[in-house]
Amino acid sequence: MLRFTTLTSVLALMATGLAAEEIKVGVSPGEHAEIMEEVARIAEPMGLDIDVIEFSDYVVPNQALADGDIQANSFQHVPYLEAQMKDRG
Repeated sequence: MLRFTTLTSVLALMATGLAAEEIKVGVSPGEHAEIMEEVARIAEPMGLDIDVIEFSDYVVPNQALADGDIQANSFQHVPYLEAQMKDRG
């Protein structure tokens, strides 16, 4: 499952067309950070520079994404994201 998640993450980030740029991805500590670190390692030889940024709570990554401080995040499921969007806009 980890290989599938890692491969899917690399392909999704490559599809953004940002391969020549650094992509900042917000994650929560633990397995989300570990997975994204592996994604970054695999993506680097492909010309994709992923900066993994760990957040210690679950509100700040979505706000950082909305503010443009990061380009993606990986720590939540869809119902949580939808609730955050409803509550915080």
